Amino acid sequence: MKSKKIKLTSKILLVVCLLFFFSCKKKDSTTTTPPTPMGTIAFHLHTNIDTTEADSGVVVVDHVSGKKFQLNVAQFYVSGIVAYKTDGTAEPVNNAYLLKNIDQEEYIIGQVPTGNYSKISFNVGVDAATNATSPSSHTGVLGIQNPDMWFGSTSQGYIFMNVQGYADTTATHTGNANQAFAYQLGGNAELKTINMPTMASNVVVTATNTSALPAEFHIICDYGILLNNVSFKTNIPIATPFNSDSTTIKQIYNNVPSMFRYEL
Repeated sequence: MKSKKIKLTSKILLVVCLLFFFSCKKKDSTTTTPPTPMGTIAFHLHTNIDTTEADSGVVVVDHVSGKKFQLNVAQFYVSGIVAYKTDGTAEPVNNAYLLKNIDQEEYIIGQVPTGNYSKISFNVGVDAATNATSPSSHTGVLGIQNPDMWFGSTSQGYIFMNVQGYADTTATHTGNANQAFAYQLGGNAELKTINMPTMASNVVVTATNTSALPAEFHIICDYGILLNNVSFKTNIPIATPFNSDSTTIKQIYNNVPSMFRYEL
């Protein structure tokens, strides 16, 4: 009888030990990793002609080319934004679309993990999937715009970059800026990726960065460079990827990467 009690007690102890063991394992398996601290980043984008800030309707001389012109419309879409930490880690900001216009400079991009960032890349234009949709199916920057930023059909898609204004076409550039021009980029083949170089000073993103006070990437958008080697006198004044003046559009498209530089 005593032997049976001992065996029963041993079994009970074994069951208790097993329950304790597995309860401990279960507790360990539910340990969670703390969330990654995040901060908000933004673009501060300046509209320039050479070294001069170009306000809407103001005639500016591009001292590099000597051309004199004014911008009435100067806007483009930004997508595919990726911020790079100093160790080379790429931090993409998914589903971020911006529409840079001539008057606004501050644009909230979104959130990235905290840390030191040394450069950024982005696309001028929108991705192929978005480009195959109509603005009427969207709200915000992808929705219907004024000035229009859509070519009018899903086969042609969004206007990636829209530049309009008036230029002085005299040989000496001493006349009036009275020749209207309008240049528009678009089409999936003209989506351009801009890989900015490493900055002299890092952008520090902390958990205290909010949309009210984000960490900023300051970039100049130079329309003098965008229109480099485009003659307001000899090139047709209105050009898109879908009309006959492919030479002008190709020149402007090839100038896009060079028009961006960090503000010093």
